[in-house]
Amino acid sequence: MSSERFSYAKTGLVRAEAKHVRSSARKARLVLADIRGRNVLDARKQLLFSPRAVAKDIELVLRSAVTNAEVNHGLSPDDLVIHEAFANEGVTIKRFKPRARGRASRINKRTTHITILLRSLTSGAIVDGTETAAPAKASSDSARAKRVAASKKAEANVETGAAEVAESTDEKPAAKKPAAKKPAAKKTEAAAADATTEKKPAAKKPAAKKPAAATADDAAEKTPAAKKPAAKKPAAPKKPAAEKTDEEKS
Repeated sequence: MSSERFSYAKTGLVRAEAKHVRSSARKARLVLADIRGRNVLDARKQLLFSPRAVAKDIELVLRSAVTNAEVNHGLSPDDLVIHEAFANEGVTIKRFKPRARGRASRINKRTTHITILLRSLTSGAIVDGTETAAPAKASSDSARAKRVAASKKAEANVETGAAEVAESTDEKPAAKKPAAKKPAAKKTEAAAADATTEKKPAAKKPAAKKPAAATADDAAEKTPAAKKPAAKKPAAPKKPAAEKTDEEKS
């Protein structure tokens, strides 16, 4: 990267870079992701308590960037924020280790190039020839202020809602006025006559009278006479059989 292309006059960013740091780019990126977007003081605290060994090398690069901003451009360290921090892969150093049966295994000792870009809060950064507006506070402070304001607003809304509910329950409901009755429409004479005729009940027919109960004599006449048993005729006397003669016997 040429120094003229990424100079402070064109970008508004202060740059510091360390090349061939004895660490892999993957390990360095994990640490750089924690300090990206923080101000210088918070970033130094994060690097101080980081358990990774590459954090010491990154802290040296951050010191170099702050010194460049303070000495070369006259910026205050308190107003500086880490605009961008990234790590690129460097040269891989190859070494060999003897193994069993006369073999050798290769060892890759990787390196990385660490770059940190700082911007000032008082003077906005210039990106692609356009100057960005400088925020009033650091990103962490502004985020905290927004959270506090949002919580206060939510509490105020809850209190006002509770007060409105209490007022609505205290107020008595207004007495309802009786609804005005509508005047009945005047019926015509023909309609009134029809209504009277419809309302009259139909004349009931006289019920047929049941005949009076018959007298005892009539009942006796109507009852069938008891049948008398028929007289049996005497049976005719049997004639004695004529005695057979001797001739007939023989």
